[in-house]
Order: sequence, then structure tokens, then C-alpha cells
Amino acid sequence: MNKTTPSSSTPAEGRKRTKARTAVVGVLAAGLLLGGGMLAANAATSANAPSTTAAASSQPEALAATASVAANTALGRHPLAAGLRFFVNGDSSKPNYGQRAAKIATFILDKRPKLAAKLPAALQADLKALKDAADGDRVAKATHIRDTALNGGYGPKIQAEAKRMQEQKADRKA
Repeated sequence: MNKTTPSSSTPAEGRKRTKARTAVVGVLAAGLLLGGGMLAANAATSANAPSTTAAASSQPEALAATASVAANTALGRHPLAAGLRFFVNGDSSKPNYGQRAAKIATFILDKRPKLAAKLPAALQADLKALKDAADGDRVAKATHIRDTALNGGYGPKIQAEAKRMQEQKADRKA
């Protein structure tokens, strides 16, 4: 007696269905990614341009604007920017502030030496002093880094970034 169930199929048929399903899902995903990118570009240009022809003609500008926003977001998450944000906005009254500051200085100097080499010499020296400082001196050295950054002792770029971070914190609290 030869019984076959309708659900049984040969292994080759199962692979064909899996490949077809994978291809369909891949095409749909690519379409969604491209469509989403075009929607974002159109949304960015439609806010700036009153007509659809202007929006269509300024697509490269919209993509450049989107790329610059993405670049600024990435810079906001940069390890050096995160470290500066900690020094500027960190609460020095917390008990582990000095330890965290020393960990950040160690991370910047040891784990990102190429980036640390691009920092101003005064900031490099202060980070090294913080990294090597005793537990009791770490808070003072971290607040020195904050004050020097805000006063422009590390240069105008770092001063501008530190002030911007400080203003953002004040805006969030308000």
C-alpha cells in the first residue's frame, strides 16, 4: 500500500521554494530601502521647495543634506565627542565621577591613539595627567579639563563644541 500525503514534496521542490522566497524578500527589501531613501529625499526637499519640479531637480542637494545630517549624528556619537560631553556635562559631585573620567581618558589615549594624536597637545597632556592621577586628584583634573575646554584653552573648535554641548544640556533641562 503506497500512501503519500499531499504535504510531502521532494527536497528539490523545497529548495526551489526557499530560493524563490529569498529572492522575493530580497527584492522587496531593496525596493523598500530605495523607496524609503527617495521618500526621505523628497520630504527634505518638499519642505524647502514649493513646487514638485523644484523638488525633483534638487534631489542631489537633498541627498547631500541627508548625508550631512547623518555625518553630524555620527560625530555626536564619536568617542572623543562623547568624552568631551562627559567632561562638560558630567556631575562632579557624584562619587564615581573621577573614576569614570579616568576611564574615559584611558579609553581615548589607549584605545584610540590615532584620534588622540590629533587632539591639541595641551588636551593630550591633561588627559594623560588625568589617566595617571591618584583617586583623590581625578575630580580636580577632570574639572580642569572642563574649564579649559569652555575657556578656549584647547582651541576655538573644542571651545565651540563644549559650549554647544553645555547649551544643549541647558535646553534639555528647560
